[in-house]
Amino acid sequence: MNYLKKIGKILLITFISIVILGLILNTLYYFDIISNNIYNIMKMIIVLLVLFISAFLLGKSSSKYGLVEGLKLGAIFLLIMIILKVINSSAFDIRTFIYSIIILLTTSIGAVIGINKKEKK
Repeated sequence: MNYLKKIGKILLITFISIVILGLILNTLYYFDIISNNIYNIMKMIIVLLVLFISAFLLGKSSSKYGLVEGLKLGAIFLLIMIILKVINSSAFDIRTFIYSIIILLTTSIGAVIGINKKEKK
């Protein structure tokens, strides 16, 4: 039960962070402060950076198996993304698949680094 609370807390922080940073990015784009190319790149960078930090924190709070913890976090995030794509009737293409692989790699690396940076007791 404690594990579900921990991963739920990390996922909640992840989604809130993505929404807040996305709103800031959309506001900048709406007022023509940033161009379309920068907007598209920053959308991906924000999601990957927030997921990396979340996986780092999850790895730091885990006792072992950082790679597995990162893969779990990435898989849960991808499952939510897939559900949202099905609801919106969006098509799956090769770019979505590549982005999914990048998300899994990012969360895995973040959790592995997090578990290695954990303070020794």
